[in-house]
Amino acid sequence: MRDKYFHTAIFKSSIHTRTVPDKWSIAESIYHCYLLLKLTRITSAYYLPMARFYMKLRRPQIKRYIDNMENIYRGKTMKAPFILKPRMKREYTLEELRDLLEEETEKMKSCVDSLTKEQCYWIRYPDPVPDYPNVVQVVKLLRIHEEHHYMVVMEREIENKEETF
Repeated sequence: MRDKYFHTAIFKSSIHTRTVPDKWSIAESIYHCYLLLKLTRITSAYYLPMARFYMKLRRPQIKRYIDNMENIYRGKTMKAPFILKPRMKREYTLEELRDLLEEETEKMKSCVDSLTKEQCYWIRYPDPVPDYPNVVQVVKLLRIHEEHHYMVVMEREIENKEETF
């Protein structure tokens, strides 16, 4: 997915310019995706070991392997919480932003790597907005979120170019 967007002319243009004053630039949107991925990974690093321990105590039987994840970003947009608002200390290049995402993705992979299939489906995150997703659903939600932001900035950039002509 990242290859698809990062190789477009729009993502190679002026990524730090806000085409709409009160909306994030391409760089800010990418950085926001990085922040969510990092926050999820850090939370998971603490939450998953506790959840695994709790699961061992309960010895639950997995009844259903639910892995579908609805796109909760369709429709009315949500305001990002302050912790996920992009406050970049400098202007990153597109390659640097991509590297941040890739590094964080690898860290997230290693965070969930040791989980069994049953643990991935049984352990649920305490997040009511996406209806308490399991580990598989959280990973899918991270991808949906990232693609949502890429599509939004692409649409905004295309729309802005059409208006200037």
